[in-house]
Amino acid sequence: MKRFVALFILLGALVLAAPGIIGYQVETYYQGLMGQFSKGGLETVSQTYQRNWFGAEAQTRFLVKLPAGPDRDEAEAFEFSLFSQIDHGPLTGDGLALALIQSDIKSEGEAILPEDYQAEIKTLIDMGGEGVTRIKLPAAELEARDDRPAIRFEGMDGEMRFDAALEAIAAEFTLPVLILSDDTQQLLEIHGVKLSSSSSKGVSGLMLGGGAFTVERIAVQDRESGTRVELDQLGIDAESSAQAESVSAFVRYRLNKVQVDDQVYGPAVLKLGFGNLPAAVLLKIQASVEEINAQQLSDERKGMALLSVLMGNAPGLLKGDPIITIDELSVKTPDGLIEGKLSLQAQGLEWKEITNVPAVLNKLAGDASIQIPEKLFRMLMQQKVQADLLRQFEQRRLMDPDSEMPTAEQLAEMSSTLVERQLVVLLGQELLVKEGDAIMTNAKLSGGLLSVNGKTIPLPVQAQ
Repeated sequence: MKRFVALFILLGALVLAAPGIIGYQVETYYQGLMGQFSKGGLETVSQTYQRNWFGAEAQTRFLVKLPAGPDRDEAEAFEFSLFSQIDHGPLTGDGLALALIQSDIKSEGEAILPEDYQAEIKTLIDMGGEGVTRIKLPAAELEARDDRPAIRFEGMDGEMRFDAALEAIAAEFTLPVLILSDDTQQLLEIHGVKLSSSSSKGVSGLMLGGGAFTVERIAVQDRESGTRVELDQLGIDAESSAQAESVSAFVRYRLNKVQVDDQVYGPAVLKLGFGNLPAAVLLKIQASVEEINAQQLSDERKGMALLSVLMGNAPGLLKGDPIITIDELSVKTPDGLIEGKLSLQAQGLEWKEITNVPAVLNKLAGDASIQIPEKLFRMLMQQKVQADLLRQFEQRRLMDPDSEMPTAEQLAEMSSTLVERQLVVLLGQELLVKEGDAIMTNAKLSGGLLSVNGKTIPLPVQAQ
């Protein structure tokens, strides 16, 4: 009997002591989760963590800079806070677990969502350290307020699973419908958003994997001009992998249709590939980028820091003989089909040779082809020539204020004449080939020699 009582007391003591002991481990997990946001580019403004015996309360303030201004070249700072109520295990509100974290997002002290909105942002960490964060946002309709349009939101569901070391992460999110509107029209419609991704850290130390992002339909209406843009079946998928000490990756963009008023484009596909990237060098770049993101730097300083990282690691990247490809380019336009491919690889090129043009050209291997509708090609050429002419007239006027500027009609006529002359010359030299309603060309670069449509073209030689 005495032994039973002693055992009961011991078990009771362990149950009471466990939450406090577990609390230290849970705080480490929480800090690791918050660190993932910083690595992703969110700036951590402040963080508090109040640990008690049976639970904890935490608040982390983040800063994100969103594009603003008429040309989207300005930045608007937006701060929000993540408030978390943490229950220590082994017994939580969701059963046996290491911890249960229930979170709420607020902006400037106010909840982003209405107070009666039953949002669920919950993270459950099991006894082995693996966890899952589930987000469930019910449907809601918010009336227009101040400069904010009315919002119709049909909810969002998703979850993110991670291992104990945060070295394997998988996520799935869906958002059925989001509509922004004013009193007269719908300004933005988004339908059928899905996101899935999976990544893990391999022997290279890099987080590699793949994912897909799809949207069934996006429609945007401009208030002032009335222009309406609709995108149908937008998709982006990407994948990265490592073989031996080298990393390869690709990203593919797909679009079934884009309609601007009465003009319809699509379907369209663009697939970009990257290969022969040394894993050790990418790991250094990754660590440096994470360190830069964690610092509170201005956009200008951050840009300079990222450029410095890339320049500092460029010699190492070149040692792998990197290759970049456009494996697929296809766009259907009202004037015809655009198609193209590209492959460009460095072969034995060293960073010290990068300013030596002949050496660079001698150590590059490339193959490119493009087909474009003649009508579209002429339009693009004319836009460029017209811009060049306008720049020349403006420079002349700076030298001679009395010189006259051409009218828009005169500028268009001059550029059209120049385009016609240039096109005749390029076709005559067979640098371009006309087939039906399309303009085509094919170029190859190998051993320092460039050939276009089978004809060798002299390359620039560096002045001695």
